Amino acid sequence: MKTSFLQRFNFDSLRVRLLVLVLLAIVPPVILTVYGAWKERQQAIAMAEDNLQQMTQLAATSEARLIEGARQLMSVLSTVPELRGNPRTCARFLADVQQRNQGYVNFGLIQLNGDVTCSAQPLAEKTNLGNRKYFQQTIEQNRFFAGDYVFGANSRKHAINLTYPVLNAKGNIAAVLFASLDLSYLDRFVSDIALPQGAVLITADSQGTIIARRPDPEKWIGTRTAPSLYDVMIKVGFGTSEVKDVDGVTRLYAFAPVGTTDVSTFKVGIGIPIDEIVAPANRLQMMELSTLAIIALLALAAAWFVGDVIILRRVKALVGTANQIAAGNLRVRTGIKHGKEEISQLARAFDTMVVALQQNEAERAQSAAILFMEKERAQVTLESIADAVITTDKLGHIEYMNPVAEELTGWTKAEAEGLPSSMVFRIFNGFTKEAVPNPVEAVLELQSNVELSKDTVLLSRTGMEYAVEDSAAPIRDRDGKLTGVVLVFHDVSDSRKLAIQLSHQAAHDPLTGLFNRREFERRLELAIEALTRQSRQHALLYMDLDQFKIVNDTCGHSAGDELLRQITALLQPLVRDSDTLARLGGDEFGAFLENCSPESATRIAEKLRQTICSFQFVWQDKIFPIGVSIGLVNFSTNVLSLPDLLSAADTACYIAKDSGRNQVHIYRPEDHQQAAREGEVKWNERIQQAFESDRFRLLSRRIASLKDTDDNYLFDELCLYMEDGAGKLIPPSAFIPAAERYHFMPTIDRWIIRTAFSQHAMTLQATGGIGLHMLMMRVSGNSLDDEHFLDFIYTQFEEFDLPYASICFAIAETTAITNLTRALAFIDALKQRGCKFALDDFGSGMSSFAYLKHLHVDFLKIDGNYIKGMTIDPVDYAKVEAIERIASVMGLQTIAQKVDDPDTLTQLQKIGIGYAEGKVISEPVFFYPVAAEAIA
Repeated sequence: MKTSFLQRFNFDSLRVRLLVLVLLAIVPPVILTVYGAWKERQQAIAMAEDNLQQMTQLAATSEARLIEGARQLMSVLSTVPELRGNPRTCARFLADVQQRNQGYVNFGLIQLNGDVTCSAQPLAEKTNLGNRKYFQQTIEQNRFFAGDYVFGANSRKHAINLTYPVLNAKGNIAAVLFASLDLSYLDRFVSDIALPQGAVLITADSQGTIIARRPDPEKWIGTRTAPSLYDVMIKVGFGTSEVKDVDGVTRLYAFAPVGTTDVSTFKVGIGIPIDEIVAPANRLQMMELSTLAIIALLALAAAWFVGDVIILRRVKALVGTANQIAAGNLRVRTGIKHGKEEISQLARAFDTMVVALQQNEAERAQSAAILFMEKERAQVTLESIADAVITTDKLGHIEYMNPVAEELTGWTKAEAEGLPSSMVFRIFNGFTKEAVPNPVEAVLELQSNVELSKDTVLLSRTGMEYAVEDSAAPIRDRDGKLTGVVLVFHDVSDSRKLAIQLSHQAAHDPLTGLFNRREFERRLELAIEALTRQSRQHALLYMDLDQFKIVNDTCGHSAGDELLRQITALLQPLVRDSDTLARLGGDEFGAFLENCSPESATRIAEKLRQTICSFQFVWQDKIFPIGVSIGLVNFSTNVLSLPDLLSAADTACYIAKDSGRNQVHIYRPEDHQQAAREGEVKWNERIQQAFESDRFRLLSRRIASLKDTDDNYLFDELCLYMEDGAGKLIPPSAFIPAAERYHFMPTIDRWIIRTAFSQHAMTLQATGGIGLHMLMMRVSGNSLDDEHFLDFIYTQFEEFDLPYASICFAIAETTAITNLTRALAFIDALKQRGCKFALDDFGSGMSSFAYLKHLHVDFLKIDGNYIKGMTIDPVDYAKVEAIERIASVMGLQTIAQKVDDPDTLTQLQKIGIGYAEGKVISEPVFFYPVAAEAIA
């Protein structure tokens, strides 16, 4: 009996079951094929991203080089004198520049009011560019700027405008140089970059206007990019993204900025159609699926018509192989001989598929190994650096700590992992002791970098405290999402202690430990300012020891220093904690009595006088009675200024001395007239007479090198003396203070410079420059304030035809800091022409370390007070050593002053001081011939 088709298709039929098995066996290859095709597409896109990134970076680099070349050209042009000439000369010069640089549409000069006064291409009418962004940005930021796209009204060309500041002699902007870059030249500059099939290269300005495009540049330059493309270019800046382009094609774009933000705001993008990227993978998928479909049909036909045991056994073998593949065994094979029949072809397809899967697995394993090596390299780097590093997740919980972080926090990585960062990284303000906001939490809140204040202290788990400086930054994934925070910090305890020490030294006298004049005057200034808001009664004492000079001259400086220390010990217990006691210089002391009535101030002043008067100073076998003259000034709201107050105290002290010494004089307004009659006016008259009678004399002192090197300088330092009526020389310390007070210093400085230049020029002419020494001469603060002084110096150099390198100017440390702006301008102006500069009396306050890096000097002349005491005082020795070490780091040379004995000279050579001057080097001699007997 014949069976119908429906009967034969019964599920219990072997053939039907075989068909079902065949169908089930086909399913895994289909899934694997689809998965493989999906992976191929992803790999194709990833590879395309890498290639696009490289091409985009290449294009950005090429365009950045073009713009950088333009910046360098404009930097050179900005210094050319022709730009500062008349407009016709300037225009001819710029026209010549344009002819030699064919890629530019125009060059021109814009004045500060925006008017174009000079142009390589003639302008039809007066042009003002004051409202242009590129002009305004250059004025505001004082730097090169690349503007957005423009279409030239005169040139009728697509261009971008580049601007560069033109500075005057003082370093201020005098005008702005602009250049119009032809965009066709920019397009040709990237024309050698080979683009893939269907790819597009776009360069756009900050407004999204296309300034370069390949292909079809003529069609697209000057048009706007698609809004979606513009948004991504601005937000991504550097990276890749899929964007629907202005022509409706969806492309994979890579973006890169053209140089850094100080070069341009342009962005370069190269895009390839997504369809082009995934087309090979899609074709491969279709081929594989088609192959599987053919195999399936053949298998079904074979199973339907050949349902015998041999076929079923082979099908079972295939199913078993498929199950092992699904279980992850990629070494399995079907074991079926490859032939031409359908099952053999299916077996071959299985085996081929397994080989492909094995290759994919090997590639994944290799990628995993590379990632592991990169992770290990980063791990080793973090373990080795000197900074402490902590990373957290996006909740602020610790994920990683390097060994330095473990040491400073007192937590191990294993203990800290998973804990909140605030528990491990505990910080507070070192001065207020108040808690400081956790930087990790601040980054998570602000989504940006955070730095700690300079006074932050880390409290370790062990109780140790470390002064730290740190910064915290967000960690973001490929999509820009915050995934954690990295905290980097380091121990700055030593440097912070040094800063505190230097700050203390800047405000204190190194000999007595009292406040110095600078700090004393600062506190007075604050009190005077406070009187404008609230009336208070204060008092100022100005004290001058009466017998100090006798002790100093009889027993030497060591005895004088010891006397000052003992006087300090006597004075300190007699003033209140709220009072300020200071050494003002030499044997002068000052006391600022806050909130003190005139009666109380008088009692305190008298008590100080009696205490010192009853004190006898003993040095070796000598006993000296000591006295003190005290000037007392009571002040409240009637004080006008700090100079007025100090002058009043000085006057009162002068009257106390002049009235018999060892007494207290309370200042009265009429005291100024008396002091002027009896004291200061005398020096005023003597200085005027010295000018009229030509009684100023220049002496020179040799400055010797302490190092045996070929590049040593030969120095002569000039000193000004005044000759009295009997032919004796008066040292500068006697009359220079009065000369400064009565503004004689600019005239004196001019006399020194002209006299020294004249003699130096004659020496140069006579010797031909062989063995010629460099002259060092001091410049006063009054001369720095003279706006014509620098021009006078230039005139003297030209008149006497002296090389600038033969002169070294010295400026006192306090003068340079007080007149910092003028000192910087004076030093820079003459150093550009070759002069050398020295900072005189360096270290007297130690505050100039903060300013030293701004003062472009060549030598530091160390304060002689430190030099004299360094052989017996380890603190003075350490200060001299510290100054030499800092000077060496900054590339400066040191000169020791007042080197009066061989032991001091030996110590200076040991430290490494470069030069020295003093009695052990040479005595001062006349700089030009005068009567020999005048030096007696």
